[in-house]
Amino acid sequence: MKKKSILSLLGLSAASLFVLGACGKSDDSAKTDKDGKETITFINHKTDWEGNGKWDNYMKEFNKKYPDIKVEIQTITDYAGQMKTRMNSDEYGDLLMLPGDIQPQEFATFFEPLGEKEELAKTYMGLNDRSYDGVSYGIPTQMNATGMVVNKKVFEEAGITEFPKTTEEFVAALKTIKEKNPDITPLYTNYAAGWTLSNWDFVRPGASGDKDFTNKMTTDTAPFEEGKVMNEIYKTLYDVSKDGLIEADPTTTDWEQSKVDMANGKIGVMVLGSWAVPQIQEVNPDTADDITFQAFPMTASDGKQYMGVGGDYNLAINVHSKNKEAARKLLDWLVNESDYAVDNGGLPAVIGGNYPTALKSSQEAGVELIEENPAPAGKESLFSDINNESELGIGTTDAEKQRIIDAATGNTKESFEAIMKDFNKRWSDAIKSVGE
Repeated sequence: MKKKSILSLLGLSAASLFVLGACGKSDDSAKTDKDGKETITFINHKTDWEGNGKWDNYMKEFNKKYPDIKVEIQTITDYAGQMKTRMNSDEYGDLLMLPGDIQPQEFATFFEPLGEKEELAKTYMGLNDRSYDGVSYGIPTQMNATGMVVNKKVFEEAGITEFPKTTEEFVAALKTIKEKNPDITPLYTNYAAGWTLSNWDFVRPGASGDKDFTNKMTTDTAPFEEGKVMNEIYKTLYDVSKDGLIEADPTTTDWEQSKVDMANGKIGVMVLGSWAVPQIQEVNPDTADDITFQAFPMTASDGKQYMGVGGDYNLAINVHSKNKEAARKLLDWLVNESDYAVDNGGLPAVIGGNYPTALKSSQEAGVELIEENPAPAGKESLFSDINNESELGIGTTDAEKQRIIDAATGNTKESFEAIMKDFNKRWSDAIKSVGE
């Protein structure tokens, strides 16, 4: 069964949306407050920053440069879900984080073009995912590495002084941690949160060391067979779950509590992006130095370890906004001048930015950062089309990763081999279907 595109999910026809888009091009009737300041709305997912006052501080800094622009901040917990509803109309802010499940061919329907990708690529990294037909519709707030958030003290107390470089060494290390201290959860999956499990998909460029890995998947009719990268990644998830090296009851995991537990040495490792490091460090400043970031434990065919980097949420401008100039000023300030990337444990999207502290340990270990190559011209949406057709949700949904954990922990009677066979069939069928 095919997944519906966001157009159908939003209950809108393409034709009606293009009409709305055309109407939204006008910049007259810009919204101003009683003091005559231009007022824009910035919708984002950083609810923690609204609670701790960080967004207020950021906007004070922004207003030092742009005193005539007032920014109203709206934060949403279930960002992707609620934005689908908001985007059923043209009222989804002026500046927003571009939701990750919108198909590239639909970018122009919802978002203002930010410039030619080729030109913007001279300044920014991470433009591949939110560009289409040579035009960029989003610029990353930061670049994230995906790998392992590690409490190095937990490993050191178990006698492990060097982070594993292979999946076999990794599983063995987690077993040692469990044997040394049964009260520690060696690896926390965050099964119930769901979205966290997508990070097991995001490690694929680094695990393979291949900048074209995702592009090659569009022609590989059996990418999940034994001996291949995706199989080894998922087999690692299966093995640690089967061997009881994860939380006792995955269905009751708690994302916020997991950060507390990791900061306090009750969890050894979580598969996440580098953005998670400062969130965990802030929980307990006394143990902040214990939290570090490492590459997924796989070594590429050239004998090196790599860590894939990709854009975090991209900033985009609502195509219907009547305050596009002001929204662009805020977008540029956040990416080019603010400390957003550093404060969130990421690399700046601006080329030449410094490594964050969180990544220095992996840098010292010789891990190289790689960014995947863009899809060939005319095939920008091919991977996402195949992914949607297969309904495997690679990098977008959690269900199939939960399925692997359920099989490993005995909640279902499926074997790992049967699941991978199913994945291969669905992926192969999707390639054929999309190509018809």
